[in-house]
Amino acid sequence: MARRPIAIDRLPQYGTLLGAMLLDIVVTPMVAALGAGLLASRLMMVVVLVAAFFAVGTRRASVATFLVALGGLVVSSLWTSRTAITVELLLRMMFVGYVSAHVLIQVLQRREVTADTIAGAACVYMLLGLLWATAYLLLEHLHPGSFVIPPAWRLTGNEIGPALTYFSYVTLTTVGYGDVTPAGPAAGGLAVVEAAVGQLFLAVTIARLVGLHIARRD
Repeated sequence: MARRPIAIDRLPQYGTLLGAMLLDIVVTPMVAALGAGLLASRLMMVVVLVAAFFAVGTRRASVATFLVALGGLVVSSLWTSRTAITVELLLRMMFVGYVSAHVLIQVLQRREVTADTIAGAACVYMLLGLLWATAYLLLEHLHPGSFVIPPAWRLTGNEIGPALTYFSYVTLTTVGYGDVTPAGPAAGGLAVVEAAVGQLFLAVTIARLVGLHIARRD
């Protein structure tokens, strides 16, 4: 008896992206502490961008935003001017924002709660942290001193990407250890909005998934 073909829409979409972001959070600071701060940060960001691209598919908008974000990352790595870094961070925010919106819409439109649906919701939550981390980097780049960052968090080459990524996720989860802190109204305002969005996202998404699960079971 011939095997039934596996439907593409039944394959996991978001597990790889979720794994790449978790790997970035855990591995990048460890590798950066060994002396490869900027290189490790950029390589892991490439991995996350590629995983995000495959998570949303090869439609025209995703290809365009992915290519410009990746191109900006490459250019800012080779030409480390203020303008190049600013443009790269803006392009990264655009791509991460696009992926976040796309995955969220896909998760909310599903009528059945599966492991991949839950992974998709987790991806959006993690992408929110990455989006704000990039916004914090951009703010610190344009206005140095917007954040108080302890010397221990400043890695080789004064790389502060892992520090602000850490700050973003502890703000998103409202843990707030207080070692990295905002030093002005702009940084403080971004942090407040991120904390509010993180809590609203959890409340709305969990309610939606639980409601779908109960309806499906009934």
